[in-house]
Amino acid sequence: MASEQLTSKEYAKMSLRDILEREWPPCRMACPAHVDVRAYLELAARGFYQEALAIIRERLPFPGVCGRICHHPCEEACRRNDVDEPAAIRDLKRFIFEHAADDLAKIAKPEQVREKVAVIGGGPAGLTAAYDLARAGFQPTVFDSAPVLGGILATAIPKYRLPREVIQRDVDYILAHGVEAKTGVQIGKDITLDQLRQEGYKAIVIAVGLSQSRSLPIPGSDHPDVHQTLPFLWAAAFGEKVDIGKDVLVIGGGNVAIDVGRTALRLGAERVRLVCLENEEEIPAWDWEICEANEEGIEIIHRRAPKQVVIEGDKITGLETKGVTRVFDEEKRFSPQYDESDVSTIECDTIIFAIGQASDLSFLEGTGIKTDERGRLEYNADTGQTSAEDVFATGEVVTGPGSAVEAVASGHRIAKAIQTYLEGGEIDLAEELPPEIEKLPEASVPKIPRTERPKMPTVAPEERKKNFDAFELGFEEVVAVAEARRCMSCGAGAEVLADKCSACLTCLRVCPFDVPEVTDIARMPSAICQACSLCVTECPGNAIVMKGYAITDILNDIQNAIAKMDGADTRLLVIGCGHHAPPVVPRDEGIPGVAEVYLPTIGRLGVTDMLHAFEYGADGVLIVECESGTCRYPTVGERVARRTDQVRGMLKETGLGEDRLMLRVGVAGDRAATESAIREAVEALKELGPSPARQ
Repeated sequence: MASEQLTSKEYAKMSLRDILEREWPPCRMACPAHVDVRAYLELAARGFYQEALAIIRERLPFPGVCGRICHHPCEEACRRNDVDEPAAIRDLKRFIFEHAADDLAKIAKPEQVREKVAVIGGGPAGLTAAYDLARAGFQPTVFDSAPVLGGILATAIPKYRLPREVIQRDVDYILAHGVEAKTGVQIGKDITLDQLRQEGYKAIVIAVGLSQSRSLPIPGSDHPDVHQTLPFLWAAAFGEKVDIGKDVLVIGGGNVAIDVGRTALRLGAERVRLVCLENEEEIPAWDWEICEANEEGIEIIHRRAPKQVVIEGDKITGLETKGVTRVFDEEKRFSPQYDESDVSTIECDTIIFAIGQASDLSFLEGTGIKTDERGRLEYNADTGQTSAEDVFATGEVVTGPGSAVEAVASGHRIAKAIQTYLEGGEIDLAEELPPEIEKLPEASVPKIPRTERPKMPTVAPEERKKNFDAFELGFEEVVAVAEARRCMSCGAGAEVLADKCSACLTCLRVCPFDVPEVTDIARMPSAICQACSLCVTECPGNAIVMKGYAITDILNDIQNAIAKMDGADTRLLVIGCGHHAPPVVPRDEGIPGVAEVYLPTIGRLGVTDMLHAFEYGADGVLIVECESGTCRYPTVGERVARRTDQVRGMLKETGLGEDRLMLRVGVAGDRAATESAIREAVEALKELGPSPARQ
């Protein structure tokens, strides 16, 4: 669905953020927290990691956590899937988090003068709700029975997947916004809901998650060598002694079961197998989790159900199982059926149940807050309220098992509900989202160059299973920046201003992707446009703008870069093709008298931009361009070469000298070659002397 055409007056009144908000790319739509993926990848591609982290945190206060463990639905929705492989969005989020810094003392927080809100549960849902409320000026306090905040993130997810310092950095950032935390506090025992009300809390959030492990009442399940998921993972998380044998069976086929099995290996088990009801297609664990477990030697036994624990003397010797004929009924509901005649025993000495979790709502006894016949919290999904109007619920306690980013989304919604409630408004949690950019047309796919997605470097399986160290090593900067540049900037491309277009067909002539549709005026379907910017710089009527950047952005970058060279005898401005340029040069380093500006595409560099560089005080300009055929935007190189020749002619005519504008092709992406080209340009400028334009 295309957005409505703008006029020049309408465009002038709108911010770029507002223009982009008219349509969302599928990656953002698929993210439960609706993080602006396109925006932060574009910033990362230009080396602006701090700014990219700020964009992420607008909607996701757990960038460190989600950069490690998110199930990345954004990648499944990425429109690059139709070309080659999706952008490595989760891994880039981790890279941004690790390459940006937090200065908690500089966080600007509003004066907290509004009502007090109690949040019961310090997991991602509860902390997100508290984060939003604090930023809105409320006074949230998070109560958690664990000794640390983070919920399941901190108490159950193994450290090899999520190091504790990563969680702590996210938590510290949230607390720095004015969120108070009280750990080691059990609601119902140390303090009751009524006492919270008496202490002035005007709203209460239940965000206790799923803190109890489920088991099966089969014979022998009470044996001391039969463990439950959460106590087992808790003990491993906090370094407590866990007695397990050498041959471990994990009952379950979900992601938690995989975590349990891989943890058992690291605690000394010699053989670990998972036993699950599902077949290879039905198993709920993520494909990559299964692959990693298999690499570490974990076997999965499908289509078997526990019947009884086999015990000889005081030791477990095996698990008797029965066949499973189906797991789901015709309507895809969980409804397993078994073959009682198909019985076999799997040898083992330790069994760990990993078949799901439930909420512990015992603290609600005597409060009048209703639960259903299965002990689940009664909850109004439209308002977020329980049977008590001042008590709200969020996260897995009401949504059921989910991911960290889904918990964050739930926390956002409940914070919105509480704010509306405390302001006396009518709560409505229905989301009104903008239209989604359509699927990449089949005819466009062959026109987009294919690029390979990098693999995350990891510790070898035989080594990593010996300890709880993080096994994914993260991207190096050169890899991360190149990967960020694989983002197709969906929806941030060209837009024609309806009142300025004369339908001259120039845009149609220069577009390498056959995007423009020209009738009375030109139109740029956002589903096709690849944001190369060629039409913007070539349009004779200045009728085309980019939705992703203002036309003045490049000039501002050029002016600021040249200003930093004030006082240098020789001033060389380097403008690089960002999609093949090396990683951003450290801000305070580089070659003396040289400033570098890298654009997401060199196609954005127009004739006036080159001329303004000399007006702003550059003695020379070096344009660094990628090798022919390697740019993600076809024909950009030849068109930039033509513009360069045009400007060189102008410089010659004005007496500034055509040699002050230099173009180097084939060095972008090679830092050593780029630096060599820069030094050659500096030497050439020294012979030419200062530009007459600044004398």
